[in-house]
Amino acid sequence: MFTPATVPIYYSFFAWGFGTGAQQLARPLFAYALTGNEFLVALMISMNAIPRIVTGPLTGYLADRIGRKPLAILGPGLRGLSNLGQFFATDFPTFFALEFMGQVGVSMWGTTSNVLVADITTTSERGRVQALRQMSTRMGLVAGPALGGVLAVAFGFPSLFLLNAVTKLFIVVIVWLKVEETRPAPMDMEKARPAVHQPTLAANPYATRSFVAVAVAVAFTSLASAAILLTLLPVYAKEVVGVSASAVGLLISIAAALSFIVAYPNGMLADRFGRKASIVPALLFLSLASFVLSASGAYGLLVLAVAVHGIGEGMAMGSNQAYAMDQAPEAGRGRFLGVVQMVQALGAFVGPLAVGAIYQGISPAVAFTMLAASLAIAAAVVGVSGREPAGRRPGSRAP
Repeated sequence: MFTPATVPIYYSFFAWGFGTGAQQLARPLFAYALTGNEFLVALMISMNAIPRIVTGPLTGYLADRIGRKPLAILGPGLRGLSNLGQFFATDFPTFFALEFMGQVGVSMWGTTSNVLVADITTTSERGRVQALRQMSTRMGLVAGPALGGVLAVAFGFPSLFLLNAVTKLFIVVIVWLKVEETRPAPMDMEKARPAVHQPTLAANPYATRSFVAVAVAVAFTSLASAAILLTLLPVYAKEVVGVSASAVGLLISIAAALSFIVAYPNGMLADRFGRKASIVPALLFLSLASFVLSASGAYGLLVLAVAVHGIGEGMAMGSNQAYAMDQAPEAGRGRFLGVVQMVQALGAFVGPLAVGAIYQGISPAVAFTMLAASLAIAAAVVGVSGREPAGRRPGSRAP
């Protein structure tokens, strides 16, 4: 799990998490400072998913055609340029447009990095490798908001966009110098066939109950994360509960820290007992966190909700991606994972827009309660849908 192929990826994901953690703190609060409207903040986060919806499948197709490495360089580079522009932005339309452009780079990186990890891992170890990758990201997500809160107080929110740009440049350098191309040779892809234990994936990997389970899991995890941590929690904590910007950064760091702590034990669980043994409880934890937020008006309950959310997200994110990689056929792996990225982006689009509209139009309590109910339903759907390729055959390889 610590090899010359994986270690540069872990470094890259730490840097990605560090800059993104700072961005997660600054983005909604800076947008709110420019507009004074919670719904416009939620609208921006939702609209950011549109380029990811389009770019995910396209990136997957290109990753199969021209290789993984060029796209793994282009994605962080594009995101870094958009962050540099945001550092100088002084109005909401400019900030919105740059954020929209940057999400193309986010999608490129998200899709291509998933394909890279799938290329270099097997089913028997994928849960733990995903956990280490996730832990690398979470280490950054813990440090990023903590430092970001201090920088925001000292220099203002735009300084966090500059910090994110620097981290993306670091990723470009690491991938350029240290990451090898993992795209199978054309002859290998022609010879690729689904493994014996995956006969249903031979004709159409999208027309299966397993794909339904993957789609529901990634969409609703993304929906919850985008609606709560990336959109409403910072505004809710600051405007309703009355905490400072640095305290909001601490809340996000708490969620990231707990996600980090549960990641590797969860990866072991997913490899030993299967992905759904992790995904279903994770969705229930996310549901519980939303329910606590619906009753929260005090800082203590806010901390509890953030902690439960961090545990659920830490369990779901690695297992969701490992489950998707398990289903992906070797010939066309990029295209399959690109579609999964599109579904994930759809969740990120619907979540902030729907929950934000209810938050603004009715009340925060109703918004968080409805989100809790939808996540509980998603857990039930994943529990009864799909097959389990991991856990039962610890020696099996990825398709």
